[in-house]
Amino acid sequence: MRKSFTTSKGTELPILSLRGKEYLEVKYRIVWFREERPAWSIETEFTSLSDRTACAKATIRDEQGRIVSTSHKIEDKQGFHDFAEKAETGSIGRALALLGYGTQFCGDELDEGDRIVDSPVGQDRGVYPEQPEHGNGFHIDKGYRIDFGKWNKKSLEQVYSNEGPEEIANYIDYLEKAAQKKGVPIQGKVATFIKEAEEFLGAMENGGENA
Repeated sequence: MRKSFTTSKGTELPILSLRGKEYLEVKYRIVWFREERPAWSIETEFTSLSDRTACAKATIRDEQGRIVSTSHKIEDKQGFHDFAEKAETGSIGRALALLGYGTQFCGDELDEGDRIVDSPVGQDRGVYPEQPEHGNGFHIDKGYRIDFGKWNKKSLEQVYSNEGPEEIANYIDYLEKAAQKKGVPIQGKVATFIKEAEEFLGAMENGGENA
């Protein structure tokens, strides 16, 4: 098994052997990503956060501010003491993997299975470029109802009340991973659901403003 991976710029990045699989830590995926896409940005936020659980969302934008990848990760205190940091790091790793940065070295991140115990990515901001400013207003479309899958005919408000934000985020993760495995773009009803669900979760996290 190889011990390092060399980027197109000639940088050698260490590869770990994790449960018999090659694994490239998220911090090194960011180095690789930064070499190839220096003008792109990585943004993170917590769509839900308590004293026991955290759901983090990572968004990658191109140089024009367009979203090119998003992903979520949920962790809890039972799994990790630093669960919030782990959730944030995991969301970044998944978002990068969806763009091809570390897909072949991401272990179980895009599969259901044992957890990857990755070191949290530090928030020294040296890794990230200056982030573009975005308004934080969200709009909840109360007329939207899910029209496929396990929550067919239900509204996001119903799902949120009955299942909780973590289940919505988990379903978004499932849909993203299913598309990744099939090698197809997310579009149609699924794309609409993800857009509405992410805006809904963001609005609820901000106290339901503009509802």
